Amino acid sequence: MLRTNFGFRYSDQSNPLMAIRTIGWESTVNESYSWNGLARDDKFVVFQYTLSGEGHLVYDGKHYTVPKNHGFFVRIPGNHHYYYRSESKTPWEFIFLTATGSHVFAHWNKIIETNGPVISLKPNAQPIALLWEMMQSANEKTLQDKYDISVRLYEWIVACHRIIDGKPEAGQPIPASVAAAIKFMEGQYHRFLTLEEIAEAAGTSKYHFCRLFVKSTGVTPIYQLTKIRIEEASKLLRQTNQSVASIAAATGFDNSSYFGKVFRRMMGDSPQQFRENTDDDIPANHLFID
Repeated sequence: MLRTNFGFRYSDQSNPLMAIRTIGWESTVNESYSWNGLARDDKFVVFQYTLSGEGHLVYDGKHYTVPKNHGFFVRIPGNHHYYYRSESKTPWEFIFLTATGSHVFAHWNKIIETNGPVISLKPNAQPIALLWEMMQSANEKTLQDKYDISVRLYEWIVACHRIIDGKPEAGQPIPASVAAAIKFMEGQYHRFLTLEEIAEAAGTSKYHFCRLFVKSTGVTPIYQLTKIRIEEASKLLRQTNQSVASIAAATGFDNSSYFGKVFRRMMGDSPQQFRENTDDDIPANHLFID
């Protein structure tokens, strides 16, 4: 694909969907490449990722270098300035995406609040792969319509959130040892379990197991065990008349007081409040907790 960019315009100006404005692949060696976020009239967001060379970003008064395999998120208008310096001596080559829509700003706000404006991403990271795919689709004129474009943009945003939240990329297979550990926890959650026992069920050392588990699932083994216990407890609270103390014991908690604290932290209600809250239009028999 040639180094170029693609613009998108929509006839429905009241379009409530998130929309891509431009995507592209560019390079600069000129200091005239300088964008001040407070000097631009329109309202949109920008993501820009360095392929080679480096650029610079000043965000809320703080300077960031944006070298190879790093990108940045900014909102227009906003208190930032991104630019190229000729003393870099090498071209700043980058790919970029700009987007608009009321929902887009909430996502950019969350990303910047959680991560800061600059992010490190490997060249094969899902957000970068998806951006290349969108450019290829634009080049081949296979983007169907504003709905297809909005879905692609949302998929890209979700991929960014996953990385920033420390979650594994979508579609990555779970290693057999991690799957074995999860199955073991799902069958033994009712009793006291040590990390050593869980690692043994996975067939690996505790140290290696913990690193692999977090890398594969985005959470620690103990958090996963607690989640399994709370999911089972929520089912028992809604589907049985067992006391809270009995349910705590049946799901592997030492005492009902600790169970109550953990349940409230993960579910937002006490066990009794959760049991009594039957106002759901479509009550769920099984809950998934993330």
